[in-house]
Amino acid sequence: MPMPSNDYPVFTKTFHSSVYGKINPENAALSASGKVVLVTGGGRGIGKAIVIAFARAGARAIVIMGRNAATLQAAETEVSGIAQATGHSTVVRSFTADVADTEAVLGVFKAVSDEFKHVDIVVNNAAGLHLATLEATSIDDYWKTFEINVKGTLNVMQASLKLGFDRDGASPATFINVSTVGLMMPTFPTWSNYAATKLAGFSMTQYLAAESGGKVRAFSIHPGRVGTDMAKDNNIPTFEEPELPGAFCVWLAATKEADFLQDRLIACNWDVDELLQMREEIEEKGLLKMTFAGLHM
Repeated sequence: MPMPSNDYPVFTKTFHSSVYGKINPENAALSASGKVVLVTGGGRGIGKAIVIAFARAGARAIVIMGRNAATLQAAETEVSGIAQATGHSTVVRSFTADVADTEAVLGVFKAVSDEFKHVDIVVNNAAGLHLATLEATSIDDYWKTFEINVKGTLNVMQASLKLGFDRDGASPATFINVSTVGLMMPTFPTWSNYAATKLAGFSMTQYLAAESGGKVRAFSIHPGRVGTDMAKDNNIPTFEEPELPGAFCVWLAATKEADFLQDRLIACNWDVDELLQMREEIEEKGLLKMTFAGLHM
C-alpha cells in the first residue's frame, strides 16, 4: 500500500531533492581525510550512495557491510574506482554480515579495528520493512523486522562502542542512524511495524548521545523518499536522489556546528543553512524532538 500523498513535513523554506553546494562532499570544508567510515547496508541504494559520498570526500578508509557478497563486491569495486577518479587513495573493504547476527557484527568490527585501529564514523543504514495490518500480519515476518531494525541497531551500536570508536581520541566519533519521519506522523494502516521499529532506533540514538559523555555525536536522519529496491517493492512514491542523503551524512559528520541537531530527527531534504540559522529557535522551543503534546517538563 502506498504512503499518503501529504506525508512530507516541511520545516525549512527551501526543500531539496538533490545535492547542492553547501553539502557537496567534494567541498574542502567537508573533507573526510584521515577518517575511517563504516556503513551498514552499504552495498546498494541509500547505503551505497552514502559510501560513495564519503569516497568523494576523501575518507581514509570505507568499510561496506551487507548481506549479499556479490552486491558488496560490486560496490567495493565501484567505490574504489570513484575514489581514484577523484584523486583519493581511499581503502575500501567489504564484509558480509547480517546486522541481526551479534557475533557477525562483532567480527566485522574486530577485523576493522585490527586493520585501521578504530572507526571514526558509523552510519547505521541497514533496515527491513514489512507492511501488513496487525490482524493480517505473520508474527514471524513482523518480528523479523524488529530483529533487523532494533536488535541490528543495538548490535551496531555496541560493536561501535566496544570495538570501533576511539573514545580517548581528541575528537568525538560520529554515529548516524538512518531513520524515518514515519515514526512521528499520524498512523497509517499497515505501517505499524516500520514505525515502531524505527521509533525504537530513534530513542536508542538519543540515549547513545546522552550516555557517551560527549565522546560520540549521535544523529537520526530521514533520508527522504529515495527510489531504493525497498521503496519500489512496496510502491512508495519517490522524490529525492540517493546522493542527497549521502552528501547530508558527509556534511553532518564534518560540521561541528550541527551538534545541536543531536537528540532530534532531521530530514536530509531540509536546507542546512536554514537549519543553522534556526538554531536558537530550535533549541529554545525544543523543536524536532519526540514529546507529549501539551505536557511540559
